[in-house]
Amino acid sequence: MKKTLFSGKGITVGVLLFLLSTTIFPTGCCTTGEPSSESLMNTTDNSGAVERVSVPEGVEIGDLILVDIRLDQANPWKRPGLFNEHSAIYVGNDMLIEANGVVRYRNFTQFSHWCRNFVFLRVKTANESQRLAAAEWAKSKIGTAYQVFFDFPWFGLKIADTNRKFPTANLLYCAELLWAAYYNQGIDIDRDGWTYPYWVTPNDILYDDDVEIIYRDVTNTTEIIQPDKGVYLANKKIAVTVFNTVVIGFLDIEVTTENENITSVDFYIDAVFKATDTTPPYMWSWNERGSGKKVITAVARQDDGNHYSSKITVWKFF
Repeated sequence: MKKTLFSGKGITVGVLLFLLSTTIFPTGCCTTGEPSSESLMNTTDNSGAVERVSVPEGVEIGDLILVDIRLDQANPWKRPGLFNEHSAIYVGNDMLIEANGVVRYRNFTQFSHWCRNFVFLRVKTANESQRLAAAEWAKSKIGTAYQVFFDFPWFGLKIADTNRKFPTANLLYCAELLWAAYYNQGIDIDRDGWTYPYWVTPNDILYDDDVEIIYRDVTNTTEIIQPDKGVYLANKKIAVTVFNTVVIGFLDIEVTTENENITSVDFYIDAVFKATDTTPPYMWSWNERGSGKKVITAVARQDDGNHYSSKITVWKFF
């Protein structure tokens, strides 16, 4: 087995270096392949009518939404943890403001068709006037250019004063928009505060003491937790990456879900069914030989017929 894995060592190392150096230039807040607002608005039911969705009852101006989005898990914007991939602030009439490409409006109908899971939060330490002021601050930033979180050298550095003379002060990313809206009202909703590396993520907001959950939907929480972004050699993760997942040799694919109604998970490679596991943690040992770009898909099923899926694109060798 060792001879098989390490034959052609020089070629393998060269291929790995090429893959790990491949650069993706994301545009928009969360995904390089984000649907346009127009395509999202054109989502229809069987009658051909646009399905309009209103925010849950009780959501108020100034509340925050955090979401997981429907992405290949190889996408650099796909982050571990619930509700950790995109965010927006509610400004009334089923409208939200997000930083995605630019700071802009997006209605809840679009969000509901775009995301897998979502949670609404309220800044419990803010009074009504502060929540309204945070929403107005966000409105005042409509049209502001987007800050790409991964861009060197500033990455996700958060800045509340968009007029400050600093290279990224007048740029905003999704979680920074929410944080800055409330920071300008005297409330810091980043659980990490001003600790290095001075950025804010949706999970930093979710777990901050200033906020509380007012509504959550976690139906589609199917996640492939192995492999994740990295290099795997004979079932061991030997390196962490941002853009590519490389699998050398065999691998135990593992799936998790927080949906208690899931009773089984089916595993597919390039849309070809491979196995079913009915006992958590849901796993399948991928020991087939072959090289190239492969798509792993996990389909979680409930007894009532509902099913949810996740996929990750990997480079497989041997």
